[in-house]
Amino acid sequence: MFTKACELSEIKEGKYDVAAVNRVLILIVWPTGSQPRAFQGMCPHDNEPLADAFFDGKTVTCRHHDWAFNGDTGACIKGKPCTLAEYPLKIEGDDILVDTDGITPNRVA
Repeated sequence: MFTKACELSEIKEGKYDVAAVNRVLILIVWPTGSQPRAFQGMCPHDNEPLADAFFDGKTVTCRHHDWAFNGDTGACIKGKPCTLAEYPLKIEGDDILVDTDGITPNRVA
């Protein structure tokens, strides 16, 4: 079930935002030259929040241990092999909607 995460005006291309959807922390990134994506908001490495991550328009970097993730795919590019869980995202009017049903955030031991 899609639920409103934020308004489209709250995020710009090359930036990110964080939202809580159905009690799940979501990282909404808009990679430069691409479309908005919704990923788990907790780093799979140490379950630290990505709310204070660094995003250069292409790569999301966790400030806690410097693990880095591709902003288009969620694939880890610095750290152990893993991927940020991705949530379906759609834009309706001025709203960004995310569906969290059936998706479990990834963790790496």
